[in-house]
Amino acid sequence: MSESNDPLPLGTLFRRKREEKGLLVRQVAAVIEIDQAIISRIENNDRYPTREQVLKLAGLYDLDQKEILSAWLAGKIVRDYGDEPLAPDALKEAHTRILFRLQIKHDKDKT
Repeated sequence: MSESNDPLPLGTLFRRKREEKGLLVRQVAAVIEIDQAIISRIENNDRYPTREQVLKLAGLYDLDQKEILSAWLAGKIVRDYGDEPLAPDALKEAHTRILFRLQIKHDKDKT
């Protein structure tokens, strides 16, 4: 966490993990088959990674996939809707709808 209690941006997290492992950007790029420039832009928080890129980086850095995907999705929501005054209300509504859809899916899977 940063001093402002904001979560660490994903790119910053990925850069720290790469540095902890002593890897160069070109090495990461080669292993996960992503262009070096994309890795650099992600690490500098100039580009938001795709779901696939997040999963590849999480695997390389031994990060919990569920946690990192949750952080990735939250980041997308904040990036796209964080300035909307009604975003908190919309998120509550979305939460209710998602739980409802998951329950329907669960019920169908049981039959």
